[in-house]
Amino acid sequence: MNERQMLLTELNGLLLNPSVGDADIGRLSAQAVKVWGLFSNGNGGYRAVWTSELRAAAAQYMARLTEIRFWLVNFGLTIDRVDHDNRGNNKYIVTELEGSRYAKLLRRRGII
Repeated sequence: MNERQMLLTELNGLLLNPSVGDADIGRLSAQAVKVWGLFSNGNGGYRAVWTSELRAAAAQYMARLTEIRFWLVNFGLTIDRVDHDNRGNNKYIVTELEGSRYAKLLRRRGII
């Protein structure tokens, strides 16, 4: 698998959701950067992240994941749910967009 290693600094100042007003840009960027940072393994690669970690980082973590997913599409990557436990805790990883569950969802919706 050929994964492009994204830098957390690439998200700084980036408006991930163009419908958000200027007053909220910093807040959303900070939350998105915080969520994206959870996926860093500290060695330039990625690690799996569970819902419980996402929830601690951002109250609306699914909205932040959606924003980051839209951004990652430009690089052929996505954040995909790959597992879950019996308590509703989902496991997410950074992976290639092609072949991912997220890509299948986008195709069903006619987005890609």
